[in-house]
Amino acid sequence: MSKSIEAMWKQGFVSEGELSAPKVNDLYNRKSQNIVDKLQNMFAVNIKAIVIGALVMLLVMSVIGAPWLGVYICALLTPLVLIARKELTKSHNLSKGQSSLEYLESFDAWLKNSIGTYSKYYRFFYPLFYIGMVTQGLVSNAGTKVMVVLLKYYPTEYVFLAVPGYIWVVITLLFLLIVRYSEALYRLDLDIIYGRQFKKLDELITDMRALKTQQ
Repeated sequence: MSKSIEAMWKQGFVSEGELSAPKVNDLYNRKSQNIVDKLQNMFAVNIKAIVIGALVMLLVMSVIGAPWLGVYICALLTPLVLIARKELTKSHNLSKGQSSLEYLESFDAWLKNSIGTYSKYYRFFYPLFYIGMVTQGLVSNAGTKVMVVLLKYYPTEYVFLAVPGYIWVVITLLFLLIVRYSEALYRLDLDIIYGRQFKKLDELITDMRALKTQQ
C-alpha cells in the first residue's frame, strides 16, 4: 500500500479490527473494487475475443479449403466460452455485503477455483487442437506432396496411411509433450494475459492482511 494509507492506518481501528478512519475505508473500497472490476472486464473481453476468433477461424479455414477444421476448432472453443460465461457470472454473484478484505478473499478464492476449472478443460483442448491441426496438415494437398517428397529422398519400409514411420514418431512425441505440458501451456498463457493484474490482487490482499494484524 502507499505511504499515505500506512500513515492513516496509524490512526487506529475499532476493537473488532474494522478500519476506523473513513478515508482509509474508502481507499480500500475503491482500490478493491477497481481491481475486481478490471479483472471482470478483462474476462468479459476475453470471452468476446474467443467468439470472434472462432468465427474468423471458421471463415479463414473455409476460404483456404479446410472448412471442417474451422468447424472442429469452433466445436472445441464452444465449451470454453460456456465455461467462461458461467465462471464470470459466479464472480458477479459474490456477496459484496462484507468488508473489502473479505470480498477480495472471496474473489481470490473464486479465481483460484475458476483457474482450476479451466485447467481441467485445457488438458483436453490443447491435445485435441493439435490432433485437428496435424490431421488437416496430413490430408491436405500440400501435406500429401511433402510426404511424397520425404518418401522419395528418405525412403522407409514403415509407412502408414502414406505417411513415413519417422513422421509418425515425431507427431507422437509432440503429442505426448503437449499432453504432458497442456496445463503448463495454459498457465503460461494465463500469466501473459492476466499476470500483472493477478500480482496486484495478491499484493493488495497481502497488504490489507498485514495492516489488519498491526492493530
